Amino acid sequence: MHTAHTGSRHNGAQSRLSTVTTNVKRSLLVVGFSVIASGCATYGKGVEKALTEVEQGQFVAAEQSFKKALDAQGNDRLLYHLELGVVKHLQNDFAASNAMLEQAERIAEQLETTSVTDTMTVMMSNPRQGPYGGADFEKVYINYYKALNYFGMAEQATNRSDYLSALEGARIESRRLIIRLNNLNTLKGTYAEQAEKDDQLFNKILKIFEKLQGNLVDMDQLQYRDDAMAHYLTGISFEMNGEYDNARISYEKAAKSYEGGFVKQFRLDEEMTEQAWFDAIRMMYKDGLNTKARKARKDKLSPQRQAELKRWLSDDFAQLVVLEHKGLAPQRREMNLSLSTNPTLKALELTPYAFATDRYQLAWFYLLYADKNFVDALANYLDAMEVGIALNSFTKTQTLGPLWDTAVDLGVINAIGGSTRVTVPYYRPAKPLGASQLKINDTTVPMIKASNPAQMGIQEQMTRSSTDIQLALARAVLKGLTADTVGKAGGFMSMVGSVGKLTAQLTDAAETRNWLLLPQDIRVRRVLVEPGQHELELNSQLHGKQKHHSSITMDVKAGDIRLWRVRSLPAPATGANVPVEEPVLQTAEN
Repeated sequence: MHTAHTGSRHNGAQSRLSTVTTNVKRSLLVVGFSVIASGCATYGKGVEKALTEVEQGQFVAAEQSFKKALDAQGNDRLLYHLELGVVKHLQNDFAASNAMLEQAERIAEQLETTSVTDTMTVMMSNPRQGPYGGADFEKVYINYYKALNYFGMAEQATNRSDYLSALEGARIESRRLIIRLNNLNTLKGTYAEQAEKDDQLFNKILKIFEKLQGNLVDMDQLQYRDDAMAHYLTGISFEMNGEYDNARISYEKAAKSYEGGFVKQFRLDEEMTEQAWFDAIRMMYKDGLNTKARKARKDKLSPQRQAELKRWLSDDFAQLVVLEHKGLAPQRREMNLSLSTNPTLKALELTPYAFATDRYQLAWFYLLYADKNFVDALANYLDAMEVGIALNSFTKTQTLGPLWDTAVDLGVINAIGGSTRVTVPYYRPAKPLGASQLKINDTTVPMIKASNPAQMGIQEQMTRSSTDIQLALARAVLKGLTADTVGKAGGFMSMVGSVGKLTAQLTDAAETRNWLLLPQDIRVRRVLVEPGQHELELNSQLHGKQKHHSSITMDVKAGDIRLWRVRSLPAPATGANVPVEEPVLQTAEN
């Protein structure tokens, strides 16, 4: 009787364990399909409330929302200071904004020295579990915004000493910006160096074979190697301080960068190249470099702009510089992919999930990952009866060859199983923004598209795509191997291993963090006006029917350089906390 009773209890325990196992697996599968279909929560989703409040002009509320969503000491500490730095800038609290951005700069520098071992450990587990270090272009914009803050502090100064001190701060920040850009040139090469490299015979031959391999994207052409708009801003800063030689150098660097590839790479207005040369030539004349100025004027300026130079060199007029920061940076998203094995080809195959993939994800996958050479296309065609024709063109096949046996011995093939989920980051194309028109008294002129942070983010992500996919695959396999090791213990541990394998897939996540309060693009217009009072209006078309209107009255004196900064976002909601008037800056000479 005792033996029978024991057996009964044992059978009952097994039955309960089986039920628990089945329920756990079933629950995880339901959650799994939900995760794959909707994607894990991204950084953009986490700060969605704050972003909406910024768009509505509710900057004080947005500040509180960012503080709730982000940890000032945690893995998002850099983004905490970056986002709040812009919010404070929008509140016209320029000193507080600079304090935030100075801390952000220190954090970014500290993270640059993080050991490779620590970085790889985080990347192999889940990149979102580690600190965000920022992209190269984001670090440049830290100094860019700090310089703008000093301009704002100068406008708010109540005495001449504070005014000149703030302008000096802008000058110093401009020098820091130049140092950062020089380091970027050293690391990635200038546009001129890239052009010289492209002209070399060996590199031309390499590009032919890259095309035969199906590579549509030349990553060298997508590198963020310089920032013409940042050079142009430093030129404005130096000119305001009366440092005409330094201003000339900065404007000339901006012009060469725009001309050398910056306009083409970031889809900007060609007119910005001529504008930068125009200002560089003005500084040449002011600096006494008349021979150089005459040659540059003939080579770089249209007859119309050449005719304008005389008035611009006169001290009888004032300059108005309008700087528009338009829209918000696009959000980095997450794409789910299925990794499987093909024993016939001794290859690994990667495809998007058919039921949870939109056309933007398919386009990203095809551009950066999908097989596009003849051999792989043929293999896909021959496999079409098994994998289905719908996604047949959207497959990445990595033939292992002799490494297949090694992968089998290591347990990699078994760890992948029938299919393993991997995740990679991607961007949707930024929605195009409409025109911006500046009206000064009765004259209307278009704003010039001078920079494109949105495109910088997208292209930076493209250059990382190869690394992203390698790390995603390695993470998936490593987690699968770990789960298999647990599962081999048998019994209850076998169930734990199976559950662990599924859980590992569900918890995988791609890096979706980026600085979201950067503008989508930046526009500039520089005009010459008579001394006196002027009415300025900026009418900006955003996405679809969204519009933004700003206006200001300026009273200028001869020799002034006045800066008007506008952040164009959708029309604010009723009662929004918006500054009554955008800050304006004039030169230290007045």
